[in-house]
Amino acid sequence: MRTAQLSEIFSDDTRNKLLDIYHSFDEYDTFEMAKAPVTPETLDLVQETIRQCLGTDFIYVSGNYYSHTKPFYPHTDFQKEWKDSVNIVIPLQDETNGTGRLVIFDQKWEEDSKTWMMIHPVTKFSVNTALSGCPFDYNITDKTGRKIDEFFYKEHLTQFPTWCWQHLSGKTYRFEENSIIIFDNKKIHCTNNFTGKKTGLTLRYKRK
Repeated sequence: MRTAQLSEIFSDDTRNKLLDIYHSFDEYDTFEMAKAPVTPETLDLVQETIRQCLGTDFIYVSGNYYSHTKPFYPHTDFQKEWKDSVNIVIPLQDETNGTGRLVIFDQKWEEDSKTWMMIHPVTKFSVNTALSGCPFDYNITDKTGRKIDEFFYKEHLTQFPTWCWQHLSGKTYRFEENSIIIFDNKKIHCTNNFTGKKTGLTLRYKRK
């Protein structure tokens, strides 16, 4: 599936209801992303819009709310048992003064979901198993054989040294409230070097 960002997909009313669900939790999972589970009410609010975007060939398989103030590591959310699946990012609240971006790389990881810790020590994640090192250390698809584009790096990826991003290429998508970003679930992605705070919802759908 080709990556797409569609603007003004959700109303302010729907977005605020989704935010209310997120803020209703007494505690959140993981220090880095303050995650919360997707509820039945969440799916009721978005399912018709998602159906209009994807058609009727996909069913929901997993998802989570999240909020964070620091860039997150490159990772994927794919599970091989899903075979063909998409990732849907729904920005709910942008407090980054427009600096927030989602970086989606051209390269894919075709195994179960992983998080690359880059120059940081390996930690433990309940779903996206942490790996030492960087994506280029592993068998990702379509390695460029080059350093990351210098302009792309300076604009979006300075949270890690430039050598960490070698063999990667990609594009960024604005963390735009009421929009929806849809992409192949195998694609490696991360947040950019934003400042401020981002709160969103990510949903995964597999083809029936």
